Order: sequence, then C-alpha cells, then structure tokens
Amino acid sequence: MKNQTLELDFDASKSCPGAPFPVEAERSVHPQTQPSALFKPEQGSVMSTGPEQGTTQLVKLYVLGPLGLFSAGDRNLTPRGKKAQGLLALLALAPRGQRTRVWLRDKLWSTSDEQKSASSLRQTVFELRKDLGALADEILDINRMSIGLRLDRVWIDHATVMGDPAQLHELEITEDTELLEGIDVVDEEFEDWLQMERQIWYDKATDLLEAHPRPAPAARPTPAQTRGLLVPARSTEDLSETQAPQTCSIGFLPNIQQGCDGATQHLADYVLEGVARNLREFEPVAVFDFRDPGVHSDRFTNAFETEYYTRVRTLQVRDSLTLTFFLYRSSRMALEWSQSIQTSADEIVQNSMLLEGFIAQNVDRMAKSMFEDRLRMLDNREDWPPKVGYSALNLMFKLDENALSNSESMLLRGAESEEDSPIYPALRAYLTTFKLGENMGVLNRGELEDARANAEAALGQNPFNSISLACIAHVMGYVFHEHDMAGGLLEQALNLNASQPFVWDHYALHKLYSGEFEAAYRAAERGAALGAFSPISYSYDTTLAMAATMAGDHRRAIMAGQRALRKQPRFAAAMRYLLLNYAKLGREAEAQEMFTRLTAVDPDFGDPEVQKERFRFAQKQDETNVLSIIKRLTS
Repeated sequence: MKNQTLELDFDASKSCPGAPFPVEAERSVHPQTQPSALFKPEQGSVMSTGPEQGTTQLVKLYVLGPLGLFSAGDRNLTPRGKKAQGLLALLALAPRGQRTRVWLRDKLWSTSDEQKSASSLRQTVFELRKDLGALADEILDINRMSIGLRLDRVWIDHATVMGDPAQLHELEITEDTELLEGIDVVDEEFEDWLQMERQIWYDKATDLLEAHPRPAPAARPTPAQTRGLLVPARSTEDLSETQAPQTCSIGFLPNIQQGCDGATQHLADYVLEGVARNLREFEPVAVFDFRDPGVHSDRFTNAFETEYYTRVRTLQVRDSLTLTFFLYRSSRMALEWSQSIQTSADEIVQNSMLLEGFIAQNVDRMAKSMFEDRLRMLDNREDWPPKVGYSALNLMFKLDENALSNSESMLLRGAESEEDSPIYPALRAYLTTFKLGENMGVLNRGELEDARANAEAALGQNPFNSISLACIAHVMGYVFHEHDMAGGLLEQALNLNASQPFVWDHYALHKLYSGEFEAAYRAAERGAALGAFSPISYSYDTTLAMAATMAGDHRRAIMAGQRALRKQPRFAAAMRYLLLNYAKLGREAEAQEMFTRLTAVDPDFGDPEVQKERFRFAQKQDETNVLSIIKRLTS
C-alpha cells in the first residue's frame, strides 16, 4: 500500500535530519501501571518486604509497556536520557539483574571504539545516578567489572509476573502489552537484543495468559451506585436489560489544577477537548461535560449510562509542569488507566507538538478501550447499530483477506446506521489501497469506480473530518495518481487537526510521491512519534523507513523497517524497503532472506511487472535502478 519514487543513487550522504517530535521530553506512565494504584508501602517511604528477610524494595521498575521507574512515594524517577533508559532495560532483563561493562558497551555503543564506549558508559551511569539521587547507592550495584540492580531493593514487573502469573491480571497486562513499548535507543545491537527479548516475552505471555485466564468481570453497578462520579440519577423503568446505547459516551469531570498560571491554566481543557475531537472523527461520541457545576441538570438527562469519565490534572511547580490524563470506567467504578508527561511550562507552551503528541497517545488508548470493547459487545446483535470505524480501520491492517472482508462488512453496516457520517465511505474507498499494495484480493474496474464514488460521497457529506480527508487523499494519490488533489486534501486535514498521526503519515506519503523527500522525512518522523501507541504504529514506522530510504539514511530506514516487522510480520511494504536498504549496504544474505520472506506473502513479487505495480514509481530511472537491484539478488 505504501510505495513511492525511490531516490536514484541511494546516496547515504543525503541523510535528512528531519524534525522529530521531542519524545525525550516526555515521561509516559504506563496505563496499566499507574503508581498510585500499585504502590502500597507498608510503612513510611519503603515498600513491601523484599525476597530476602530484612530487606525492603525501594523502587518499582516497569518494563512491560513503557519503561517507568517510581519510588514508593509515587515520584517518577524514569531517566530522560535514552541511553540511560536502555541501560535500565538491559539490567532489568538480565540474569540476576547484572551485566558486565563490556557487554553493556557492546549493546549501547556498538559502533564506538573501546575507549569512547567506556567513556560513554561512565557518563550514562553518572547521569543515571544523578536522576536517582540518594537512592542510587541503594538500588545500583556498580564495580569495575559490572553494573547491576540490587534485586532485593528493586521490584520489577517482568520478574513478578514470571514468578506469579496471577499478577498479569492484577497489573492488567494482556497479550497486546509490548515489552519496553516505545523505547528508542539508536544502536543495531540494542535493536537486535530488543527484538529477541520481545519475541521471548510474547511467547511466554501467550502461554501464561492461556494457562491463567482472566476471572469473570464483576456485575455492572446500577445507575444509583454511580452517583459518586457526578452521574445524575434517572429512572430506568423504560429501559430493557438488553438495550445498549447507540453511541460511545464519555463524561468530562472537573479538572485538577495546582499552581497553574495564566499561560498554563487552559492546558487541561485543551487536552480533554482535543481527545474528544479526535475520537469523534472515528465514531459518533456523546460527550457530557460535568466541569461546570452551575449547568442545569436537565442537560444531562441521557448521561446516566455514561461509559467512561475523563479528567486532567495539571501540576505546576515554578517552571516544572506535569500533565496527567485519567480514564475511569463507570462499570467498574475504578481508574482504567492514566498517563503523564513532565516538561517545562515554557516548552509545552512554545512547542505545540508536545501537547498534540500527548493528546494522540491518549486517543489511541481510549479508542482501544471504547471501540474494541463495544465491537465485542455488539458482535452478535444485528439489531444494534455498530460503531466500528476505529475497529474497521485496525482490522484492515491485520493484512489478511478475511479481515479485509470483515472490515468492509462492518463499514457497510455502519453506513446504514449513520448515513451522514463521512468516515464509512472514506474507509471503504481506502480499502482499495490494500488490494493494490498488499496483494489482497483482486482490484477490478468496478471496484475502482466504487472507490472513486465512495471518496466523492465522503467528501460531499463532510469535508471537515481529518481522518476522512486523509483516506480520500491517499486513494486519489496512490490509486488514481491525482497528486495535486491529494495534496490539497491533506493540507486541509492538517489545518483541521494536527494531532492525528494518521494524517501526518499520509501527508508524508504524499510528499514521497511528489519527490519532496526532506518534507516527507520530517512528516514521517512526526507521524511515527504521535502514533507510537497506535495499534497501527507499524504502518507509521514503515513510512519512516520509506522516507529514510529516500533521504539515503539507510541505517535509520533499516531500524524503522525492522521495528515495523516486529509488530506486523506480514507487512510487505516494510519488507520491500528493507530489501532495498540491505542490498544498498551490501548485506546480501539479509537481502536475499528478505526477498524469500517477501515472496512468501506476495508470491507474484518475483515478476518484474508486479514489482513495478507494487512500487508504482513516478520516474522511469527509479524503476530501472530498483528492478536491477532485485534482479541481481535473484539471478
């Protein structure tokens, strides 16, 4: 699906620096491991008794999901430096929590000489000790030969669930929980180690979850029991036991603001309203605003069945700012998850992408909770209209023909129940790009005509939905080669909503088609950063791999492509560009292996005519160069 013109000479010297989203300024709290829900110290500032009698665990280290380190007092100690985070990750998964200095240098600075890598390691340890403060000597074991964690003082979620699988459910860890989610250490040796550890974790987690299924959920509380969450009471005599609300619903609870000044007091509202705006682009979402206590209760007569509640806490201490987004599920009367970022007040006010990234991450997690749960609930009820735009899009990216067919069926049902929504015809048009680029089904003339008709219908129904516009733009550019129209639609989509990673991703693709490789690289980096928590993040990684290829940055392209295939091993677009980058760097064995893997999912790819169709080069010379590379590999 993702293809574009390839740079003629693959000149690695033309690497584009890009404009990456500043994720290093963010400290994410895993929604499944919010410290306030799990830290229950027995006395004072120490936690529970450790594995050896007489010891206490002083910190909790999370590696299942985003990396996070917290003290007993809920203080976030997660280091900001990427190498320091990588060091913690390597130690957390080490036998006995310890590694030799030589081994650590090889994983974090594999391309540096011994003297330089040793100096870099010392500097990283210094930074880590500075972040930990007085706790450093308590939890780190450092000598001339090795570095380790004092396991009697450090609780690690990975070790905990391996020793007691019941903790999987206590920590709300599922088969979708990724080991060290979002960690970004730029070193091939680290990436190889991480890939292997993730595969080991995935296999083990699958076995553990099958052997220890989640207990049945508790009964849903009555409306009267939910008054504590500001839900107005209402009679339910006219509701049957089997009736379900037709739209997803969220309630805005009053924000918590501490120490905010005139420049930051609006941020909580901005985040809440940004999340709701992004969700509504996928599905109809009912929003009940409880932030103003003076609003008359008549406005909330339909709010008693609100499924989720959200609020934002803003804590400002001088120039230091912490934003925390909370999601509550009313059926369990409990916190579902929360996520935080820490930064300076000046930075978040001046750098809009930092705030947009926070919104996008919360949207992805909320959408997964709301729409996928609803899809399961509605699966066998033909009389309930489905709200499945988000789920249908994710289903497309599972990359099998059955999933594609099911996605189309969902969209047809959605269109019947929401005739004025542009997302359903836009996504139906978008389906054609999978048949064209991923060898999924046959794309005939009738389907092409339907794709254009659906695109025109979506545009006519609502030209102000950024997701819909991005879908239409990709169809017009990739399928019909109408790149001027595609560019205009994408510019409009970004003006409407700059926090949607899906839009940035397709804007990057358009720039690639147009030969504007530097702009494509910047947009691809931004899309990958904003969409790091998305179920389709591998697609964003693939676009980044493609843009890096065009800029001649082959190492970055390989890292992004490998990351994409770890998440979706069947994505042919990622394979195509890994193949080209391996070949350019002279890694012939890996290139040939990738060609074999690619033809397993796309058997026709060995045909030069099919190769032209998959890449869809705009320039004849690009086509000739790439076909010659593939021919050399297979001759």
